[in-house]
Amino acid sequence: MSLKILLASIVLINFIFIPHAYAYIDPNTGGFFFQTVAPFVYGLLGVIVVFWKRIVGFVKGLFRQKKDVKNSTKDT
Repeated sequence: MSLKILLASIVLINFIFIPHAYAYIDPNTGGFFFQTVAPFVYGLLGVIVVFWKRIVGFVKGLFRQKKDVKNSTKDT
């Protein structure tokens, strides 16, 4: 049996047989999480939309091959 299958089995068994936690999660926690994370995600998406052409140009510039300096200059 491979190590990946063994580890996956152990994790799966631990999630199936979870003991009682006796913990309390405040119902407003989800709302607080949404109110703090959602504006950040929407703001990030807005920045990406506004600067999309610059982002694409930057990424293309990273993978563009540099021209050989000796071949680009001509001796006259």
